[in-house]
Amino acid sequence: MFVRTYDLSLILAYVRSFVLTFVRTYICQSFVFTYVRSFVRTYVLSLFLSSVRTFVSSIIRLYLRVYVRSFVLTYVRSFVRTFVRTYVRSFVRTYVRSFLRSYVRSFVRTFVRTYVRSYDRSYVRSYVISCLRTYVRSFVHTYVRSFVRSFSTFVRSYVRSI
Repeated sequence: MFVRTYDLSLILAYVRSFVLTFVRTYICQSFVFTYVRSFVRTYVLSLFLSSVRTFVSSIIRLYLRVYVRSFVLTYVRSFVRTFVRTYVRSFVRTYVRSFLRSYVRSFVRTFVRTYVRSYDRSYVRSYVISCLRTYVRSFVHTYVRSFVRSFSTFVRSYVRSI
C-alpha cells in the first residue's frame, strides 16, 4: 500500500515538473499574463465591481432618501417656520404696523385738521345734526311703524283664531 502511494506521489511530482517545465519553456508568459489579466478584468473584477457598485449605489440612494426626507426636509421646514414666525412676523408687526399707524395718524391729523379748519365748524355741526335728525327720524318712523303694524296684525289674527 505504501509503495503504490509512494509511486503515485512520484508520478504526480514528475508530471508536475514536466507540466511546469513545458509551460515555462513552450508557452509565452506574456500570453498567460494577458489571458489571466483579461479573465480577471472581464469576469472577476467586472462582476465584483458591478455588484459592489450596485450595492453602494443602492445604499447611497437609500441613505440620501432617508437623509433628505427625514433630516433635510425636517430641518428646512423647521427653519422656514422659525424664520417666518420670528423674522417675518416681527417685521410685519413692527414696521408695517408702525408705518400704518404713523400714516393713518398723519393722514387723519392733516386731513381732519385742514377740513375742520377750512370749513366752518358750525356748518359741520349743523350738517351732522341735520343728517342725523333726518335719517334717524325717517328710520325710526318707517321701521318702527312697520313693526308695530305687522305685530298688531299678528296679534289681531291670533286673537281672532282663538
